[in-house]
Amino acid sequence: MEFERRSVARTTISKNALLFFDAQRGVFTCRVQDVTNSGAGIELHDLNLLPLNFELTFDNFHNVRECRVIWRQGDFVGVAFQN
Repeated sequence: MEFERRSVARTTISKNALLFFDAQRGVFTCRVQDVTNSGAGIELHDLNLLPLNFELTFDNFHNVRECRVIWRQGDFVGVAFQN
């Protein structure tokens, strides 16, 4: 049995999103698997290098969330929202 360390319950979703961290590198697609008010679990699509801080948008740049990587396991990344 796995112990849940999160203090806030997650909402499971499966939604495409865009992430970006360097204007020269462009925009990358990802899939948000779960979300809370304070962070999200995302699945990367063929992105091997990801900086500790990046930006994420769920709605084609109408709203942008600053993110910080908390953990990474292969293509799955847990992030905390900074704003």
